Amino acid sequence: MTTKENESSSKSEEHASFPKEFNGLPIEIDYDGAGRPFPSVIVDDQKFPLGMIKTMIPGGNIVEHVQTIRNTIVRDDDVLICTYPKSGTHWIWEIVSMLRKGKAEYDTKIKVTAMLEFTSKDQIEALESPRNLNTHFPLRMLPKDLLDKKRKILHVMRNPKDVAVSMYHHFKAMMTGLRTVYSGTFSEYLSLFYALEMGAKGGWNKYVTDFEKFAKDNPDYPILSLYFEDIKQDPKREITKVAKFLDVPYTEELITAVAERCEFENLKKASQEIKDDFVTRKLSHDGRQFIYRKGTVGDWKNWFTVAQNELFDETYERRMSGSELKFKFSL
Repeated sequence: MTTKENESSSKSEEHASFPKEFNGLPIEIDYDGAGRPFPSVIVDDQKFPLGMIKTMIPGGNIVEHVQTIRNTIVRDDDVLICTYPKSGTHWIWEIVSMLRKGKAEYDTKIKVTAMLEFTSKDQIEALESPRNLNTHFPLRMLPKDLLDKKRKILHVMRNPKDVAVSMYHHFKAMMTGLRTVYSGTFSEYLSLFYALEMGAKGGWNKYVTDFEKFAKDNPDYPILSLYFEDIKQDPKREITKVAKFLDVPYTEELITAVAERCEFENLKKASQEIKDDFVTRKLSHDGRQFIYRKGTVGDWKNWFTVAQNELFDETYERRMSGSELKFKFSL
């Protein structure tokens, strides 16, 4: 056999070792640049990494849980934060929490305790009002009651190159069972990112453009769209936007204090010293938090080769054709 034939045979054998379905759902196998298989469960054209479904979804039944979330009854003062993974969810959640309390103080709880996909119906209902809910679920999986009642949504977006780098490090640090979610190099991971996040069915690109279209089609819906890069560039300006959107009383002093407390290094320190981060202890290699890495804009330049960047740009232009979203890839 030639080397290529050997690689193909190895792929087929490893592919065959995975079940074709999980809880009645089809499993799709993507491969990284080194031929490592990466299985995902398909729900409503959305790919969910199989290892994460088994580890983090309540009961392990993603279809049942998605349906539960879709049927969740919202409260009058609920606010929902929607972000694609690695796009500043913890950051904006802390900002919203402080603004709604009127105090620049950290909560000992972590955002996962109010995250729709990783908490049970009973846990969600047990949360005290006002609830600052958050999710990575796409628009089509959000609670119908929330959309019907026009509860406020904050949508934060981040440029996909930095998302790719951050996602890579997240998967490298995160454990499912006795294995890391991903064990290859960044160059090898990019093939997966294209398949999972920039594919024809869409991951990242469909997520952000679905929200873009929703906002255009529903101009009276209370949704605030923010860019990660803008918050990084001028936090006080963007935090003031959030305060006005939430219709909470604020002062210049509060905005300044929230901006300071929510600086990346301060959030990282709070996560290590104040937060009850049970999720990280459960899923990291050594029990230390792995959510906060750099929190910068433009770190992708340290990881992409010239050729990889050119290919990414071509893919981005193709997948985002027709979108009016304007991302900053550096500051």
